[in-house]
Amino acid sequence: MNYNNTFIFLKSLAFKLNSFYKKNSNSLIKVNNKSKNKKNYDPVTNLDKSFEKYIRSLIIKKFPNDSIIGEEFKDKVSNNNYQWSIDPIDGTKAFVIGAPTWSNLISLSFNKKSKIGLANFPELSKFYINDQKKSYLYKNNKKKTLRSSNNSNLKNVKIIGNFHGILSYERQKKVIKKFGWSFRLAGFDALNYCLLAEGKVDAVIEANLKPYDILPLIPIIKNSGAIVTNWKNEPAENGGNIIASSNKALHKKILGLLKPFAKK
Repeated sequence: MNYNNTFIFLKSLAFKLNSFYKKNSNSLIKVNNKSKNKKNYDPVTNLDKSFEKYIRSLIIKKFPNDSIIGEEFKDKVSNNNYQWSIDPIDGTKAFVIGAPTWSNLISLSFNKKSKIGLANFPELSKFYINDQKKSYLYKNNKKKTLRSSNNSNLKNVKIIGNFHGILSYERQKKVIKKFGWSFRLAGFDALNYCLLAEGKVDAVIEANLKPYDILPLIPIIKNSGAIVTNWKNEPAENGGNIIASSNKALHKKILGLLKPFAKK
């Protein structure tokens, strides 16, 4: 694959998405609950759909032969081995209440492996992206190369995460007890993993992620020096229960602690 062309496309896409958001942010936001179980709250807004339509149109124009999967619309299937993933608003709950931590997530996979991703935060005026070897933060027209931390001491690591309702309260307490004071539940969605890539957080533990929640973040995480798998140490591309650690030594330790909870 041509990393340079894809990198240029995704970098320019971040600025286009910010302009698109500014043009549409003052329009009336309509919120619906798309959860099949009405006891749960899984919001979707008209802007989620508008974002995805816009992103799809740009991808189809530039890469007409590639497949596309997205959160809000049917898959576009093609015969080649390139597949785009779109989460138009990752963190819709945050978006609905006016919190600035939501993002646009877009990635390109080749042979079912995520190769390059973009995590764009319009309200925070920054975006995260990777090329073939490194990951970067762009903020205030400045570029910063990302590097995850080398801390593997479980006594003082910073761990954040969210179980998204998949674990019972009792099981959540057991997981948290395993890690002690270092674990904090935090609902920052994709920003959790971006903070990991920056070296500000040592590990992220989450449950019940969809592929489009994690696909754009996988290459950003990996190219910062960090590790990401599911709780069984399998590839993260299919989503599910995810663990991302800042280094191999820490990842091995956390996988050991999670082993009792990784069984289905």
